Amino acid sequence: MIRNLLFDWSGTVVDDLPGVVCAVNGMLRAAGAAEMTREEFKARFRLPYTEFFAEVLPGLPLERLQELYLEHFTHDHADLKLLPHALDFIQFAAATGRRLVVLSSAPLPHVMAQAEALGVRDAFEVMRCGVIDKRTEIHGLLAELDMAAAETAFIGDMRHDIEAGHAAGVVTIATCTGYESAETLMTAAPDMLVPNLSRLPALLGPLTGVDGAYPVSTVGALILNQKGEMLLIRTHKWSHHWGIPGGKIKRGETCEEALIREIMEETALALQFIEFVMVQDCIEPPEFQRSAHFLLLNYIARCTAAEPQVVLNEEAQAFQWLPLAEALRMDLNIPTLILLDECVKRGLLKSEVPTPQKLAGTSSLLDPNPRLKAPVLMLPPDEIRISALRLTTHIGVPEAERAGSQVLEADVTLRIRRRFEAMNDDIAATIDYAAVAARLQQIAAERQRRLIETLAAELAACVLEEFQAIGVTIELRKRILPDTDHVAVRLVRGE
Repeated sequence: MIRNLLFDWSGTVVDDLPGVVCAVNGMLRAAGAAEMTREEFKARFRLPYTEFFAEVLPGLPLERLQELYLEHFTHDHADLKLLPHALDFIQFAAATGRRLVVLSSAPLPHVMAQAEALGVRDAFEVMRCGVIDKRTEIHGLLAELDMAAAETAFIGDMRHDIEAGHAAGVVTIATCTGYESAETLMTAAPDMLVPNLSRLPALLGPLTGVDGAYPVSTVGALILNQKGEMLLIRTHKWSHHWGIPGGKIKRGETCEEALIREIMEETALALQFIEFVMVQDCIEPPEFQRSAHFLLLNYIARCTAAEPQVVLNEEAQAFQWLPLAEALRMDLNIPTLILLDECVKRGLLKSEVPTPQKLAGTSSLLDPNPRLKAPVLMLPPDEIRISALRLTTHIGVPEAERAGSQVLEADVTLRIRRRFEAMNDDIAATIDYAAVAARLQQIAAERQRRLIETLAAELAACVLEEFQAIGVTIELRKRILPDTDHVAVRLVRGE
């Protein structure tokens, strides 16, 4: 169980690369040396930073290097931003009772000021910054904070972070959001490689005895359009049952603020005439994807738009606008059934049939002969394809065949939940196919196998477990039989 999280700062929590490049180029100008482009800097920079500066500014003492860096680093935080998903993950980690600590080479004054400006300073117990070599510093930090290595993970974007974690015996998590590529990070053999921090809540899970000790407060809305039809969405989180959109209340939000934000994020709809309906105790819901205890704050509201255009995010798979009678014919989750029943009792929804009928333990009204509306057409998931990926491995039924390495080819199709047009040209919103390719090559090379079927299954499981794919198709080709181009196996997993 991971109870303690050590964070690198630059490239892991914040995107401060423009300021760092500006500062380094200022140092180079002051020394009469040629400046670097952003890509040149990323290609040459490494930690410990003393090794990098010994190469680009040889002969300058450490004290002078630090002075020059502080002199040229911008203190304007206007363009500074947290990396995608960093805030959500920090809030998740803090809410689950984990201890959060920064271990960074960046100067302490910079990190403190940036954390304050970005509103995350209070999340971190300690900020150990200005560290030259994290591989030696990490031991004292763990001892000082009484953190067990087996219960600690170090999250960073550079090989030096992974090497420091290995030196201390903690779990190492590499994120592809910063200074080094997935291919480069893989050479340090991290325990986990993630495209960004959005994957970590699912990987880490709740903290036993802390997160599970208190219910989670959420908001949701039964949304009506001008025809009186209600919006239902279907989500894998509720075992593909239909229900209403909503989500968790964030610290500092009022309930209605959280509702407006969640509905906008999940459906792109603006609300008006918001009315509170009820609170539901939702303890260990059988339809939910995991053990949970929710307090569901349910509302009813109307769309502001005359012709509402629903845009689902990655959490839902389909939606429909339905009148009450038809909605009650759907495979609804239990909390939604209870909400509809309460709305009918209070006259917030008008039933079209005069005779009440029992429905699954509720007193909701049900049209015995509904005219079912065709669901909104949902296009197939968008896909990312990696073609003819070369995998070096030792494989074959005969031992002699396994003794030598072979190169197989794989076609990998990743099915993703979020539509391309909803990504807003943000790399963090998609799947890092370079990271996928590097990870699959690592799996293929790590041990011998007799069957290519076995390797194909392991590759598919990796894609679904470690990356933001809802489904994967893999074709694996082996050139082994005479008079053929290749033999192939193909599998489809996920949605």
